[in-house]
Amino acid sequence: MGASEETLIRIKANKDGFVLLPHPTAPFEAILRELKERLETSGDFFSRSEMTLDLRRRSLKTGQVAAIHKLLKESGRVKVVEVQLADDLILCVDKPPERTQPPAPPKAERREVSIDAPVIIRSTCRSGMRIESPSDCVILGDVNPGAEVLAVGDIIVFGSLRGIAHAGALGDRSARIWAFSIEPSQIRIADLVAIPPKGDKSTSKRYEIAEVQGDLIELITL
Repeated sequence: MGASEETLIRIKANKDGFVLLPHPTAPFEAILRELKERLETSGDFFSRSEMTLDLRRRSLKTGQVAAIHKLLKESGRVKVVEVQLADDLILCVDKPPERTQPPAPPKAERREVSIDAPVIIRSTCRSGMRIESPSDCVILGDVNPGAEVLAVGDIIVFGSLRGIAHAGALGDRSARIWAFSIEPSQIRIADLVAIPPKGDKSTSKRYEIAEVQGDLIELITL
């Protein structure tokens, strides 16, 4: 097997199951084809196991993540428990989030007192929709103009944020808003409000994060 073929996907074992790492630049169709072949040739080796999809080096669209999830579930009988987007951002998929929490010292206090599982919306939020979450809120799609998302904790948009988002709704300034692209009509974190300037901007290659720095909401790129 050649070097380029070897690195299309890597599957590593850890104490909780397996970690799947797709190649950072290879075509997605080739990655999916290689994964299918790996599952077929491995027989029942991965059956009933738990797997984390590690996307820290490879950004995938929502539909691509869904395709990997479907292939692992239907062809390999593998449970995708987490999608790791960054060192301190893990999206829980097929399990409740109590087993593993990413290290996040600035937010440790808030996460200890929050016992509610995140609200996960598995579709695009369209104009007129209002989503409320007693903890974190995860959107597996876009937040369109005219839609509103309000969360006591973080807001994580697995797509583009172009509507209204209010994180840390009970006053937690350590809350963050994550998205592939943040171009909202308005964002709020705790008691702070920001309205981004109008105009074109380049598409982010990774993830964008809105967080409080001082007394202002700042936008950073991961």
